[in-house]
Amino acid sequence: MKKVYIKTYGCQMNFYDSEKIKALLIKNGYKIVESPEESDIIAVNTCCVRKHAEDRALSFLSSYKHLKKQGKVFCLLGCIASLYKEDIYKKHNFIDIVCSPDNYNQLHKILQIPGKEKICHTEENKNPFISEGIISDSHISSFVSITKGCENFCSYCVVPFTRGKLISKQPEVIHREIEHLVETGVREVVLLGQNVNEYGKDIGETFTELLKKIHNIKGLVRIGFLTSHPKDIQDSLIILFKDLPKLYRHLHLPLQSGSDRILGQMNRRYTISQYVEIIDKVRKVAPDIAITSDIIVGFPSETEDDFQKTLQTIKDIKFDDLFVFKYSPRPLTSASWIEDDVPEGEKERRHRTILEAQEEISIKRNQGLIGTTDNVFVLKPADKKSGYMLGKSSTNKPVMFRSSHSTPGTFEQVTFSSADRRYLYGCSVSGHKEV
Repeated sequence: MKKVYIKTYGCQMNFYDSEKIKALLIKNGYKIVESPEESDIIAVNTCCVRKHAEDRALSFLSSYKHLKKQGKVFCLLGCIASLYKEDIYKKHNFIDIVCSPDNYNQLHKILQIPGKEKICHTEENKNPFISEGIISDSHISSFVSITKGCENFCSYCVVPFTRGKLISKQPEVIHREIEHLVETGVREVVLLGQNVNEYGKDIGETFTELLKKIHNIKGLVRIGFLTSHPKDIQDSLIILFKDLPKLYRHLHLPLQSGSDRILGQMNRRYTISQYVEIIDKVRKVAPDIAITSDIIVGFPSETEDDFQKTLQTIKDIKFDDLFVFKYSPRPLTSASWIEDDVPEGEKERRHRTILEAQEEISIKRNQGLIGTTDNVFVLKPADKKSGYMLGKSSTNKPVMFRSSHSTPGTFEQVTFSSADRRYLYGCSVSGHKEV
């Protein structure tokens, strides 16, 4: 029985992939271990959306190359594998196996190949999904991938080159996967796709139809999804925030920039006015909805005026939270051919400015919920605070509340008494002392 250690970097999709890989390997006679030292195979599932993520993953793998003399096999998985293919051996010759996400469903066979030759599997696969269900370890929440790949080709994004063309998982396969998870104790699923709004366009389905079907699964009590593209979001999806009680009233809708000029350079295919129109529609249907977004600062040619437009848009929309990134060129993308002309110090300033502005907005929005009561989905006991539980509000906000009787996977009525940027705090209606 070969022992495999898997380290994961990157987005929710990567962590989901790693769990599916573990299930596949276990079914085929491998053992998953908790440290590189006790393994026969050291595998790293990587991200290369930003240079920093790429460097971290390769640095981790390199830090164990001294174990090569013990006969351990080094396996590079994920987006870095797709991006560099055999070229990765030029700088990291200790790596034995390179395998892209399209070929994970053959990984149990790939790892069995003996010998000293390098193995590289990065070709595209029309059926890339792993059929084995995730092996739940008393988890009540799970990710579920519904698509693979993306064909939008935003000028800064490497995903179309690392994840390939859009392929939708068949709805009946998704349904069976979620039913299996529910049987193992899962009560919440978060549907994943580079752009969930495009789900089904290759198989004659729609994302809204899929959500309605999933909503009917018995035992499932909460549904979330990531991520939506503004150019594809439809009114039929927006109305579901009112019509589907299990659906979190939360929309993650990446903006990226508040400048129409920069959005055009990014190939985002919407304008600020179109984006704001979507936000207005969503808030009209679900006034209490939580809206989060992504911002990139320092994109090539971004002027101070462009940046100020982004800052003002953030202040006008008042997102519940933001993920803010400094632009870094990525190989193969069209933006990588443009001079990266915004100085690093200026990127840092813009990054810090937006974070500070959003800090104030997030705190005010969360504090506006003080005194209200919500049906909180209970996740688990708080790790560092005895007598407290962690949960999620109906708008997918993290909640910490005092309770001695709450059970993970159920609901608790919680009245909010205080808030900061990250958490809502409160107590259950049973009358426990507030945080």
